[in-house]
Amino acid sequence: MKALFLSATLSGILYVLSFAPWDLHPLQWFAFVPLLLSADRIRNRPGSLKATLLAGTWMSVIICIGGFYWMVGATMRYGGLPLPAALGVFLAFSLTGQLQVPLYLMIRDRVLRHSSPSTLNSLVHPLLLGAFYAGIESLYPKIFLDTAGHAFHSSLLVRQAADVGGVFFLTFLALTFNEGIATAFRIRRIRPALAAIALLACTLIYGQWRVNQHREYASGTARTAPRLRASMVQANIGDFLKVAAERGTGDAMTAVLEQYLGLSGQALQETARPDAIIWPETAYPSIFHQPETPNEVRMESRLNDFLGTFPGTLIFGGYDRDTSGVEFNSLFFHHAPSQTTRTYHKNVLLMFGETLPFADSFPTMKSWFPTMGFFGRGPGPELIEVKNAEGHPFNLAPSICYEGLIGEHSAQGAWLGADALVNVTNDSWFGPDGEPYLHLALTRFRTVETRLPLLRSTNTGFSVWMDAIGETRARSGLFESSVLNAEIEKRTWPLSPYLQIGRSLGANWFARICQILTLIYAGIFLARRFRSI
Repeated sequence: MKALFLSATLSGILYVLSFAPWDLHPLQWFAFVPLLLSADRIRNRPGSLKATLLAGTWMSVIICIGGFYWMVGATMRYGGLPLPAALGVFLAFSLTGQLQVPLYLMIRDRVLRHSSPSTLNSLVHPLLLGAFYAGIESLYPKIFLDTAGHAFHSSLLVRQAADVGGVFFLTFLALTFNEGIATAFRIRRIRPALAAIALLACTLIYGQWRVNQHREYASGTARTAPRLRASMVQANIGDFLKVAAERGTGDAMTAVLEQYLGLSGQALQETARPDAIIWPETAYPSIFHQPETPNEVRMESRLNDFLGTFPGTLIFGGYDRDTSGVEFNSLFFHHAPSQTTRTYHKNVLLMFGETLPFADSFPTMKSWFPTMGFFGRGPGPELIEVKNAEGHPFNLAPSICYEGLIGEHSAQGAWLGADALVNVTNDSWFGPDGEPYLHLALTRFRTVETRLPLLRSTNTGFSVWMDAIGETRARSGLFESSVLNAEIEKRTWPLSPYLQIGRSLGANWFARICQILTLIYAGIFLARRFRSI
């Protein structure tokens, strides 16, 4: 038992270190091996399944503590909870946030107990078990939508395989490799390990092929394509000033706006003036076009003065309100020359940050979290056209903060004909440790899945410009003011396999197949158990 829990501890540590901010991604290929080998050694002992499930739960707790420790401070800042309550919330999260590990070990135990150790099974089982893990993890409800495959965000070659089946395809590859190594030790034959190494080699070869394709494209077709120049403004507004501005404190509202206007003025001094300037989520601290106080009237007038000097499109996060009084977390696209504004309303709201379960049915729940916003939902993904200085139109697919983690959201924008993804975010609540790195890592995969560049503007970092293979072309620092310049070309790349197959089967088609396989196996097993009773 002690050896089993030591192995679970080692597996948990390897898993955590493979992720951002440590980014030791090669460890993910072996992270599960210690726990799997220990589970295999005790499988035929009395009580082995219970011990294995407890060890798997312990590994899941380590993943939560090591990967999401920053939630304690974020819960205090964002939810307004005292330290004891924040620790209680984090404890509950740590016990439940990654339970795909023990669930997987339970199914794995059933598979290996009821199968013969034949040569064919030693090659098939890793593939089947990899699919089961991907199915379980994609079914398991997670706040941050993380999966094992996200560890490869910093691997140029491995992450390219996400354009086949999304990030859960990388999870499948990682678990299949882990199981191949564990199988080789279990049956004392090298063939499963060689098969796992061959799978890894194919993944790397595919990744290099896709990278070479993009580089050839960038040196050829892309050079003659129309280009859109954009500047992402990162004003580094602190929590106190931002909260004061959002609550209507006049001096704070003015200070926030002036910081954005000052940095935007710097962007206009560049030799190549931007066609679009992008401010982050909720940068404009009031309801746009609906001023209610003298200060808000002055603030909107000040913004209009700036727009009179800018012949392009200002893209900025703010708040909107419909005729029924419902407020939205919004992204505005204001084209200064024509004085036209397009508005995108956030569709996927952050649970416990922008919405609460059952809060609409029980409004008193909203008083429990006075610092939270409760917003309406927008209609979903859409395209908004922005023109460059030469008049060429570019279709941008917007997303706000949390929506950047959702593959289906970006996929729908790509299917509509997007030339680039635009994401605006405010991560200031989470502090400098852990979350900004993880959030950026998870968002990176939207570029590979859709083969579209990403323009990401944040309040405190990281603001980035990424290309269609997920390479960072420019990145801001963390908790600093800066202006980040980018230049993207009109899309001419064909749709990725992820998008082509997804047109018929849905964006997360590979994860869905894994889910179906997992549920079929679980159903067959349960049916046999009921018949034997």
